[in-house]
Amino acid sequence: MKKRDVLVIGLGIFGYELAVELSKKGLNVLAVDKNPNIINKIKDFVSEAIIADASSEETLRELDVTSFDEIILGISSNFEALVLSATIMQKLGVKKIIAKANSEIQKEVLLKIGVNEVILPEKEVAIRLADKISKPGILDLFHMYDDTTVATVKVPDKFVGRSLKEIDLRNKYDVNAVTIRRNGVSRIIKNPDIVFEEGDEIVVIGDEDKIKNLF
Repeated sequence: MKKRDVLVIGLGIFGYELAVELSKKGLNVLAVDKNPNIINKIKDFVSEAIIADASSEETLRELDVTSFDEIILGISSNFEALVLSATIMQKLGVKKIIAKANSEIQKEVLLKIGVNEVILPEKEVAIRLADKISKPGILDLFHMYDDTTVATVKVPDKFVGRSLKEIDLRNKYDVNAVTIRRNGVSRIIKNPDIVFEEGDEIVVIGDEDKIKNLF
């Protein structure tokens, strides 16, 4: 299978860490920033790193932006440059653009000009932290869509010693259990007769409120 090609533009904390993590996961990553010091720092951790001004149409053409599977815009310190880059990419026919915004207003603007996905990292981290503090049994939470959430949870005490079939998660809680992690080993849940043990962690999918109702 061909590796996915990803372009990360803007290497602040968010862009830098994202580029490095994507590279670790085996993707071909081209990292771009105007700051030569940052490029020098990241060059050994990604496929390629280039010093460039990504708000220039000429530069974006030279980067062959339409050849990438996804482009992440992390130019958070200069919203005008971010909008300009996204607009030019739309004009050139880029496949998928993901952008980082600093406010709901910025998010709204970016979506209106055609950016496929806009994230607010600080807001999303705050929400996840609030979930972890308010519901200690929820280890991780990821919102896939408005009505679909994927969460890693500790098996509630009331489920210990009982089978998935007996608990009947799907019908009683409207939540689906996908995988289980026991003694450091993760596996897909195929047998509904599996009996939960103390310390088990399971990955579940469903509405966020219904997942929280497990506790």
